Amino acid sequence: MELTIDPKIAEQGVTLAYSVIEFTNEAYNKKIWQELVDPLLKQIETEDTIERIREEPRISATKKVYRTFGKDPARFRPSSESLWRRIVQQKGLYQINALVDLNNYFSLKWKLPFGVYDLAKITEPIQLTVGQAEHYAGIGNKSLNLENLLILTDKAGAFGSPTADSTRGMITEKTTKALLIGYQFASDSVIEQTEVKTILENYLSDCRVVEQGIS
Repeated sequence: MELTIDPKIAEQGVTLAYSVIEFTNEAYNKKIWQELVDPLLKQIETEDTIERIREEPRISATKKVYRTFGKDPARFRPSSESLWRRIVQQKGLYQINALVDLNNYFSLKWKLPFGVYDLAKITEPIQLTVGQAEHYAGIGNKSLNLENLLILTDKAGAFGSPTADSTRGMITEKTTKALLIGYQFASDSVIEQTEVKTILENYLSDCRVVEQGIS
């Protein structure tokens, strides 16, 4: 996987934990919700508060990087914080499809933004860089302002960010090969790639992790 980080972002300690997978997607996977998602949501609803979110080191580290590049993390929240706040506020979690549901689970588990992209819709090389004065159609959003935001780009332009991904690379039930990325913003923000691999292969149908790495 040709996945690189703009040097000025790498200087801030940002890394990407990625997995390339081949699988059969499903509209709904009962086992994912019963064994992984629902127990985690119940734990968060019972134990966590908005104040705890504010004090979480991984959330703070993520927002610090946003500010470094001139993006207000209060207006453009990292997806991990947005998801966590939603659960704490008893608003529940949208069920999308098996892979996207796991992606959200990983984000809530590690308190870090995760993104997942259909490899039939994006091309290598891929780079994490800082956005210019442009927009894209975000999933669940009318338009996302990419200026000063960390973004993933390919030859066709931006398709993802730790705030919200574009519709161009979005996962559907027809997706068979995907790139899963965990955005790490601090030295202690270590995503356990072995655990990610085990969960992906145990819970997605016909899943094989083709490649994993840290960029």
